[in-house]
Amino acid sequence: MRNINNDLTLKRNYLNKYRFLISEYEQVKRGEHLNYRFAKEFYAAHDTDPRSFLLYYNRFKQSGNEQDLLPAKRGPKYSTRRPLLKMSSKYLTFG
Repeated sequence: MRNINNDLTLKRNYLNKYRFLISEYEQVKRGEHLNYRFAKEFYAAHDTDPRSFLLYYNRFKQSGNEQDLLPAKRGPKYSTRRPLLKMSSKYLTFG
């Protein structure tokens, strides 16, 4: 049976998609693309949100690292529990 814990297929596909989109986007911005004249047409044809695309595009352009094309970790940062929760848990344990 295949071990899927270290499968990098999704990562590879995501990077390939963004490499393609970036090359197309840069052609549109230079005015060299045959099908799209405006970036708005490009976004509509590829069914992508301009805000999320530009977030990854600008992050990649600043660093030049392809790992920046991947989504970053999401969710709240780790922090200790709030004092109110500590107090309430203390009272709950003592009854």
